Amino acid sequence: MNAAAPGVWIPLNQLLALPLAAEPLASLWRELLRALPAEASRERLALEQALQAHELRRLEARFDAGEIEAGFSLLDGLAPELEPEQLAELLSRLMPKLNHALVELAGPKPDPEVLADPRRSECLWLADQWMRRLEALPRDESSRRVVMAEQLCRHGAIAWMGQPGSASRWRAVTLLQRLLILRPQARNWVVPAIRERLLQGMNELEQEGALADPQSLSRLVEACAALGADPDLPQQNRQALELAVFRGRAALDIWQNLDQFSFVAP
Repeated sequence: MNAAAPGVWIPLNQLLALPLAAEPLASLWRELLRALPAEASRERLALEQALQAHELRRLEARFDAGEIEAGFSLLDGLAPELEPEQLAELLSRLMPKLNHALVELAGPKPDPEVLADPRRSECLWLADQWMRRLEALPRDESSRRVVMAEQLCRHGAIAWMGQPGSASRWRAVTLLQRLLILRPQARNWVVPAIRERLLQGMNELEQEGALADPQSLSRLVEACAALGADPDLPQQNRQALELAVFRGRAALDIWQNLDQFSFVAP
């Protein structure tokens, strides 16, 4: 008969409150959680809740330290495990931190090197995406949140307007379209900026490899069509957009029907 392995019994409440550093204590909890049988539901739930609280503190500490990219990475992994109310509370705490780091520290007129920073642009894009998630969650809307949404979106749009490439241009258009809703009084510069980038994208249809991304092309065509319906659009610009939409839809039609074409080898 094998003797039982030596061990020490510790009440659960004392185990959760051991005076250890956060990471070693969380590692201990994880090991215990793996070892607990499924029927120990009360103990498992307590450990799971303690680990989730630990991860939340760890996530917020990343944002507090200005480690925004690392914070977003943790948020991606943690968000699916949270109830909608928990996620709304978390995002409501994170948004002021993001607004401070990405908007307030940059100032009303960010320096050129700040605007050109692709990492900041990416963080602004992600901040806007999470703000949209927050807006869709059950949470009372505050005037402060509305202001932060507009500021993050505006700074993100301006940042992506300065980034090269078609993917950057599409992100700029997406943010500019949202900004038009959040800040209608910015229409005088937002609408021309959208129009300019949409026409740039449609002009690329004439370049080699323009059909490499039909999904992006489809979104571009629909955005052009929506902008063309603007009653305040100058007639010359409207004609250019209508031509661009026609060419874009024709290109998409060819792409979608490529398998029906027969090609004869020379």
